[in-house]
Parts: sequence; C-alpha cells; structure tokens
Amino acid sequence: MESSLKGKSVLVAGGSSGMGLAVATKAAALGATVHIVGRSPERLAEAKTAINGDVVTHHADISVASDVAALAENIQQVDHIVTTAADLTFKPFIQISDAEIESTFAAKFWGAVYLVRHFASRIPSNGSVTFFGGSAAYKALAGASIVAAVNAALDGFARTLALELAPVRVNVLSPGVVETPAWGFLPEKDRAELLKTIGAGLPVGRVGRPEELADAAIFLMGNGYATGTVLQLDGGTNV
Repeated sequence: MESSLKGKSVLVAGGSSGMGLAVATKAAALGATVHIVGRSPERLAEAKTAINGDVVTHHADISVASDVAALAENIQQVDHIVTTAADLTFKPFIQISDAEIESTFAAKFWGAVYLVRHFASRIPSNGSVTFFGGSAAYKALAGASIVAAVNAALDGFARTLALELAPVRVNVLSPGVVETPAWGFLPEKDRAELLKTIGAGLPVGRVGRPEELADAAIFLMGNGYATGTVLQLDGGTNV
C-alpha cells in the first residue's frame, strides 16, 4: 500500500479539518501530492502547516459550480478524489427550513456532482473517487431525515458512476459517529459526555476516530477491485 500513492495526486475536498484532514495527512505521508480544497483560508493555512508532505491548498466552495470549474483548470490531472465536505442540519423534518435542506445537499451532494462533472476527464483509468456518506442512510434517527436523504443519494449516485466511469472506481465510505471538530458547537464537557454516551451504545464501546476513517479511504483508493462499494465503518451502528 505504501507505494500505491507515491507520485500520485490526491484531491481532498473538505481536507482542512476532521476526517478530510486525516485523509490528507495519510495520503501525504504515503507520498502523494495532496490538493486540499476548503472554504476557510485560515483552516487551509493551518492544514498546510500541520501536514508533513507535498500539500497544495485551494480556496474554493465545491457547492458552487464555477468554483469547481476553476479548480479543475488549475489541476490538470488527479489520480484520486475524496470528498468529506458537509454542512449538515439535524432537525425534525417539520421544523427544517428549505434553506437548511438546500445547505445540507449543497456541499455533500452537489459538491460531489460538480467534482465528478469537472474532473472525470482528468482521472486516469486506474484512479478513483470516494464519497463520504454516513450511517444515517441505513439507521433511522429522529431529526436526521434530510441527512439520511443526502447520504442515500450519494450511495445511488456512486453505484451508477461505477458503471459509467469504469474503469475509474467509485465508492462510498459511510462513517458512523466520529469525534471531529464538527462537534465543536457543543461545550467541551457536553461534547465529551455525548460522545461517550453514544460510544457506549456501540458494539466497539466508543465513537470513531478520524484516522480510522482515513485508513479506510486509503484502502478504497488503493484496492483495484473495490468499486460500486459502500464501505460501512460505523463501530456497529447498524448491528
């Protein structure tokens, strides 16, 4: 596996924090040139400083088609694309607004659409695309109707693309609850207690770590037999 990314180009959308940052860090450590795409110049700068390796940052919003088109003009070839970008809203369906629904779909679904549309011709035949979905697509959870819908949409999108883009491989990595900065809206004590409670209800006894999801993303990039696959890495959420 270590030689599989040496000299390769990997684009990670949402790569300036959380699971995306973990993917970018591991890909760079394995010798890839990593293109990190994000909306925050500050977080991009922090990520570039934190990662040991060949890293190029790009300030762009993948939910905006023109941003992705411009991005593709600057990156002529990419071997692997990974998108972890998401802006999710958890609310009961009758309370969620149209704007919140659109925002949930914007980066996670439309961002994936735009990335494939503008980069498909730039991916070599032995390359891959990996979307980060989520366990809400399979495990019903009150307040997660739209999150479930966008994750399920990615699954169907990926399986069809695996046929249409072949031999380029297209997969979905479906995490359960992972301890990332996305939980930063909660006070530290409340966040720790919530994640501990959620983890205690899982067969593995804890929530996931970003590095574990990054390992799985690297596996999907490197395994030439994996395509049209939804890899559920959720600590037993759906057991």
